[in-house]
Amino acid sequence: MENESSQSIQTEALGLRARKFAHAGYGFLGLNIVYLAIAMYFIPPFNLGLTTILSLFAFVLLLGVLTYYLLKEKKRLAQVLAVIFGLRFLNSVYSLTDVSTFQAVPYLLPGIVATFYLLGRAAWDWP
Repeated sequence: MENESSQSIQTEALGLRARKFAHAGYGFLGLNIVYLAIAMYFIPPFNLGLTTILSLFAFVLLLGVLTYYLLKEKKRLAQVLAVIFGLRFLNSVYSLTDVSTFQAVPYLLPGIVATFYLLGRAAWDWP
């Protein structure tokens, strides 16, 4: 009887952990695609050459690979990405004090904060 209840608690904890990593993975992918769309909207017109298309393809491919490993519940990856997004958040907040900052920063900041929270939730078991 006691063994069954401990197994159900462990199964529930594993399910919660898997849900946190699924939220982190899909949130990471979705919010970065929104980030890309907003950034592209604010970038001045430019020549859409082969280098640009290959760079965008590499960005989306990297997002896909990182999302795949987040869905595989790689805790170290979630920790590294959370630290990176925390530093991006601090840099973005600091850049708001400068008048020559990129115009999209106020629009991109909520997505950075949300991604940081989702990654931190998976990495360090935040609520």
